[in-house]
Amino acid sequence: MASKISDTPRPLPTATTRAPATKAPSETPNKVSTPDLKWNKDCFEPGKAQPLPLPKPPVSLPPSLPKPPTQPQVPTNPLPLPLPKPPTDPQVPTNPLPLPLPKPPTDPQVPTNPLPLPLPTDPQVPTEPLPEPGPVEPTPEPKPEPSITDSDPMTHIAYLASDELQGRDSPSAGLDAASAYVQAHVEKYGLVGPNSNNPENPFQQKFDVFSFASKPEAAAAGDARANGHAEHKQFGHQLFQEGFYLEEGMPRETLEMLNKKYESTMKAEGQPLTPARGGGLRSVEELRALATESGQAVNTMAMLPGTGPHKDEVIVVMAHLDHVGTDRRGNIHNGADDNASGSAVLMAAVPELAEAQKRGELDRSILFIWTGAEEKGLVGSQYFVDHPIPGLSTEQISGVVNVDMVGRWDDQRLSVVDTDRRGQANYFRDVVDQANAQLADPFDRINRDINVYRDRQDGAVFGRKGEDVLFLFEGLSNPKGGGDLIPEYHEPGDDIDLILRDNGGEKPRRVKDLMVNVIELAANRTTAKE
Repeated sequence: MASKISDTPRPLPTATTRAPATKAPSETPNKVSTPDLKWNKDCFEPGKAQPLPLPKPPVSLPPSLPKPPTQPQVPTNPLPLPLPKPPTDPQVPTNPLPLPLPKPPTDPQVPTNPLPLPLPTDPQVPTEPLPEPGPVEPTPEPKPEPSITDSDPMTHIAYLASDELQGRDSPSAGLDAASAYVQAHVEKYGLVGPNSNNPENPFQQKFDVFSFASKPEAAAAGDARANGHAEHKQFGHQLFQEGFYLEEGMPRETLEMLNKKYESTMKAEGQPLTPARGGGLRSVEELRALATESGQAVNTMAMLPGTGPHKDEVIVVMAHLDHVGTDRRGNIHNGADDNASGSAVLMAAVPELAEAQKRGELDRSILFIWTGAEEKGLVGSQYFVDHPIPGLSTEQISGVVNVDMVGRWDDQRLSVVDTDRRGQANYFRDVVDQANAQLADPFDRINRDINVYRDRQDGAVFGRKGEDVLFLFEGLSNPKGGGDLIPEYHEPGDDIDLILRDNGGEKPRRVKDLMVNVIELAANRTTAKE
């Protein structure tokens, strides 16, 4: 480094010289040295270049002596001036500012660009460009293997009968949550929403629920009637017993039933009748003016397409998803047996039937329906029959299985209805016996002791259209047939712990196994016409 010249006289220092730096040994000729770019305004030491000899320090004389001749390398101006340019080395830059260093001799095999560049290609390797990739077709996601929990009805009863759903009344947020839960389950196993009339959600069929005026004191009775449900101990409901739907264009037969329902309700409550405007039937508009709307309920449905020559025919498998909600006192009617159990049995059967379909073992299609507003009077099932989904007329239905209250009592007995309205056995009589025989542990007793309930359950709506219907029910208090309903029917005590107490959850599981066998036999049966 050059010494700074001081303008203050001081004793002459002893002149010393700085030994020149030892020259660095030269690199191997075959190896290219990369220059070191660390340098600043006070030194010039790029890379491995030889350092320049420093100029001798100036000699300072006393004031009385004449100045000695100045060295040509040292400026005489007391102010610091730029040093003269030293002899330049062709490999060393002389500009004090950092300028790009000259490029070292390049090796043809080594790129000289400081940025990483692709290495030159081997001439023996073909350098043809890769073909452009074509359009990528989406890979269909495989259907999941059935899980143990998804195939266990108790898993689904635990949610459907939880306090969170507040009794699943029709309509209610709890019923909507239950519908969403069912839909997520069936979509998981690849079932499709069949209701193209509802493009926003083809898994749902929505309808408005109405009821006729009742006596004011009924709401003060302290039971579930505050939510539109009358207290009763007889199983099931007659059609439109406590509610109904209204819609322009509804079938005349249904409109006639509603006119009769209005008249009987007013007569029972001592209320005056409002006559039809033009005589005859009251119109939908007139009935709407006489009724009270409670909101919108929903049927939840899913289709499992068949794979055989009869895939355009459909086996309908159904259970009502709703219950009676809460009563005036705030008690939640969870309805674990009525009918979280039947709804859960349908859900638990989906994974196994989806596997059978993948194996090509379902000739006919399966339509699952979880109805709403059954507790109002079979409203959801009647709405479905009056408004069939596109492409599915009643002529294409090849049988109906309805599952209601299958959780209680012991797990070795079951009650069924397998007759038509005239009391004649339909084809399900033989199907049930075959399905039970296929079980590893068949039911000890298949009781046919509940024909009195045939018209008080959702399947009756299809029976009136001439369909073959099978109704699966847990049975009555007498194990050999007959007796009473469970004491907790339509009571707040209908909870899952009573199912566990009665049979440890085995009753719903065994009903599910029986029902899967029934569906597979019905879907693949050969008719007399073939």
